[in-house]
Amino acid sequence: MAEVAPGSKQGSFRLLGFDGQGGLQLIGGLVIGLIALYSSYDHVKFFRSTIHLNQQWGVLLIFASLAVVVIDAQLASRSRLGEENRRIQDERTAAEAAERQGQGIALLRSAALLSPRVQLDPSEFNLIGSAGAGVMGI
Repeated sequence: MAEVAPGSKQGSFRLLGFDGQGGLQLIGGLVIGLIALYSSYDHVKFFRSTIHLNQQWGVLLIFASLAVVVIDAQLASRSRLGEENRRIQDERTAAEAAERQGQGIALLRSAALLSPRVQLDPSEFNLIGSAGAGVMGI
């Protein structure tokens, strides 16, 4: 099982690197490949012209197209997971920045309260309180 980001809104179902949408894409590609395999694969019709193929080449082309479907589905699944991880990381970064900003504002408020007290009454209690505010983070 592949790793899903904590807090992800995507389902936790991931098998062989495919998320739910990638799995549906893979199943759809396999169904179309099977339809092509069991139908006439000795020629290709393109608009009004027909290109005749040896049957062995037709089978090889079907398998090659299925490989492309598998790779595309897996790349799309990884891309969606990467976007989800980046979004979650951005949310965490924004939350941490808001918390740091809140702490800075609290420090400014306490300094704004203590500064006039020291100027009005420069007693030892107020001087210690103002020196401790910067150290304690009040």
